[in-house]
This record gives sequence, C-alpha cells and structure tokens, in this order.
Amino acid sequence: MRTGDYRLIKSINDRLVLNLIREHGKISGAELANITGMRPSTISSILKNLQDKSLILNLGKGESTERGGKRPYLWKLNEKSAYVVGLDVEIGQISAVILDMAGGIVTKKLFQQNLFRDHRDLIRQIVQIFEEILNHTRIDPTKILGMGIAVAGVVKSDIGTIVSTDVLTQLNVPVLSHLEKKFTFPVIIENNANAAALCEKWVGSAKGLKNFMTILIEVNKNVGGMGIGFVINEELYHGADFCSGELNIQLPTLDNKLSTLRNRFGEAKILKQYTGNLEKVDISVMINAAQKGDEIAQLYFSILGHFIGKTISQVVAAMNPELVVLAGDIAELNDVITDPVQRYIKMEILNIKPDPLKIVTSMHGRYSVAMGAAALILNEFFKIPAITETREIQF
Repeated sequence: MRTGDYRLIKSINDRLVLNLIREHGKISGAELANITGMRPSTISSILKNLQDKSLILNLGKGESTERGGKRPYLWKLNEKSAYVVGLDVEIGQISAVILDMAGGIVTKKLFQQNLFRDHRDLIRQIVQIFEEILNHTRIDPTKILGMGIAVAGVVKSDIGTIVSTDVLTQLNVPVLSHLEKKFTFPVIIENNANAAALCEKWVGSAKGLKNFMTILIEVNKNVGGMGIGFVINEELYHGADFCSGELNIQLPTLDNKLSTLRNRFGEAKILKQYTGNLEKVDISVMINAAQKGDEIAQLYFSILGHFIGKTISQVVAAMNPELVVLAGDIAELNDVITDPVQRYIKMEILNIKPDPLKIVTSMHGRYSVAMGAAALILNEFFKIPAITETREIQF
C-alpha cells in the first residue's frame, strides 16, 4: 500500500468541491451547493468525507447573509494535511523545495553537487537530498504526497524517461522506474521550462490565466540557454513528441560578453573592482551590480534582453499569450531585463490589441523551477479528471 493512499479521492464531485474550497480560501456549504448545483445533503456528505481525510478544516460559523437566517459553517483547505517536494536538477547543483497543500513554501535549499557520473549517481543524490530536507523540516514521511523532478532537455513525462539532457551523458534514461523503487509516493519527471510555467500557474503571476508562456533563462560564465514552457487552455502543452519549447537556442555566455565589455569596467560603479579579476564575475555578481545601478552591468542585461526579445518575438506572435513570464536567476532584475525584451517585441510584432503584451519576471527567482516541480504533484492531485480520462496518478 502506498504512503498517502488514505487521501485518495476517487469521486469527481469530491475533487470539484475540494478545488472550490482551495480557490475561495474559505466558503460555506450553502455557497458550494449554489455553485455546483448539488443538493445540500450531497455537499454535506462530501464535506464530511474530505474532513475525515483531514484535507479540509471547519472554521466555525461565519456571518449571516443580508437576508439573515442561520450563520453558515465555513470550510477551508487544510494546508498542513500533506506536503509536496520539488527538485530542480542542474549541472553541478540541485535546488529543492517543500510546499504545503496551498503552495506555501515550507523550506527551500540549494545543494551544490559534483557532476553526475551516470543515472545511478543522480538517483543516489536525489534520495540523499530528499532525506536531508525531510529531516530538516521534521515532516512526517507519511504526509509526503509526492515529488516532482525537473531537468533541462527532452523529457517524456508520461513515462518518466529523460530522452536527452546535459545533466547526463546517457540517452533515454527511465529515471521514473528507478525512483519508484526508492519512494512509496508518486514521482513525476518533467522538463524544467514546463515546471517553471506550472510554478507561475499555481503560485506565481499567471494564476487564473488560461494562455501564457514562461521563458526560462540560464546564463552564467560558460552557460547560455533558454527553454519555453507553454500553458494553453490551463494545461501544460508538451507537443507531439514532448519537444515543445525546445528551440535549442544558445544565448551568449557571460564570458563571451564580458570579453567585449571589459574595456569599460573602469567607468563602472561596481564592476570596476573586477577589472583585473574577470574570472570572479559570475551572473550573481552581475545581477547585484545591476540592481545597485552599475551602468555597465545594466548595459549587459540590456544586450541580453534584446537578444531574448529577438529570439522569442515570433513565438510570441504565433501564440498570442496573455502573459510572458521570464524565469531563472535574472528574474531578480524585474524591469532591468523586462524592458529591453518588451522594446524588441513591440518593435517586431504588429500589436492589434489595445493593451501591450504584458511581460513580467517570476517572483520566485532561482527557485521557480523547483517550485514548479512540486506543483506538478499538486496539479495532478487537484485535477478534475474528464469522464473519458483513463490515466490517473494514484495518491
């Protein structure tokens, strides 16, 4: 028997009511009956079932309606009834988070790792990190609802296979089948840009939106990459072969651009101290300098933003999203990075809408992918299955 099976919700009506409670924050049985069209007796039965599973809490009586009458009992999601784990696996590091049932951050931590020798080494380090963060939080292991793991590259999330990634030299690695032998709860493997998109849907700037895209940008001394996560009609879009958003775009590395800007470090406010020590300049140094008004650092991000805007402009035109979210470390820069991206896209795309495209940065910075990985589990748990749907992860 899997850990967490007592929380299994088979009824579509139960899922519907639980989602309404989650979305409203607090709500009465009468309001639930009015919204769903179910009989009050049916709602009462569902509420009792959800309360027995510790998924919801009774807040006591609320205020009477304008028409008077009995004060209704109010219900809310029990955030502490279960927890989800998210890991963002990158070259040399793993970001880890634990979220509660409402998407609140319980803990987050960055683990510096050696390069993974093979998939067995990756599995071993995932298990080790999970045990470490669980011991740190002292969460009851039986309350872990599941774990999401995000990696860069092509990931067949339906079967949990990493087709190709820079993290591993091997191809077509069935990571899920190995992890299922280590954990008693569900595990989902996903592409990192898709995970970042799911973060925005659940706990970020895109809550309540149906169509948006997330641009995950990874830039450092020898790294320059970008992936796109699409949410269409409130669902992650993977494409026919799980390659959606994999444009294989190489952004200029930090070292590449520093070689052309180094002659101007002498006039910089912050970066001038690194004139003879370029090897000490990484992306965090550049972000810090730009935030403190260093004009050369801001020039670098203006150039980078222009390149990003040029790269994604036609994709934006084709999708016509409600929102574009920039994720990754550079999200800490806010308008320093969004402004140049916005300017280029505005210049390239015919805008027939009265309002310009909204471009924002992720509020969760470097942890947006890990939080999205954790949200993979929440997304499956709260999902209301279609009548014809046959596949469902069992909790």
